[in-house]
Amino acid sequence: MTDDPNQLPAELGAKLALLTAERPEPADPAVPVRLRIKRRQVRRRTTAAAISAAAVTAVVVVASAALGSLRSAEPGVATSSSTAPTPALQTQHLDFKYTPLPSPWSDEPAFTTQPDSLKYAPAFYVARGSIPNESWAVASYIRSGCLVVTDEGPAKAFGGADACFTENWQPGQLAQYRAVPADVPNLSSPMHLTLVMGAVAADARKVRVTAGGKTYDTDAVGTPNSSRLRFFALVIDAADVTSVTPLTATGQQAPGPRGR
Repeated sequence: MTDDPNQLPAELGAKLALLTAERPEPADPAVPVRLRIKRRQVRRRTTAAAISAAAVTAVVVVASAALGSLRSAEPGVATSSSTAPTPALQTQHLDFKYTPLPSPWSDEPAFTTQPDSLKYAPAFYVARGSIPNESWAVASYIRSGCLVVTDEGPAKAFGGADACFTENWQPGQLAQYRAVPADVPNLSSPMHLTLVMGAVAADARKVRVTAGGKTYDTDAVGTPNSSRLRFFALVIDAADVTSVTPLTATGQQAPGPRGR
């Protein structure tokens, strides 16, 4: 051995060099630990992001469903009879159960400007027409057996009249109706216009109204608001109604409503 501690014998140095090359220094044990910690952190962040995304999706779905429910409860938007209802609104009130009748049939919702229109929803057109100074329409509304004149014209000649026909049908009674005289001001000559609206049995297809020596035929219209009654409405140029007769598809007299 040499006195210089920094100098080793050649033989010992060679052995140490050989030992170092064949047996390298072991890896740092902290490295795999750090890698495992990092993987766990990545997994936690990924899981948290997925849960957060699912929660946002659920909130959006619930909010959309709630908004749809609110929209379905809203009354129809008021518009004139010359404007056709939009397809989106045509089915917004058709989520209740009913038994469709054979044609003629109405499934087109009515749009009324009446201030209490909410209580009439859903209302379905039975008939529409026009007289001097205004257009008119009659709709069957959600209270079974009821009709209302929807105030669609500026003159409102029939005053938003309504009537219900579900009660007090007498044995053998074929029809119930209401006659509403028109109030049409500012005409050069007086006109006797009368709105006749009513209900007949589901077996009827036509309604024949006799008034002032004339005969008027109109459709007996089924709506989703009743599977027992059909409805009719027309304007005649007479003051007094003589008779109202429901007719079958073959032109025979139809019976009155069965049951209640």
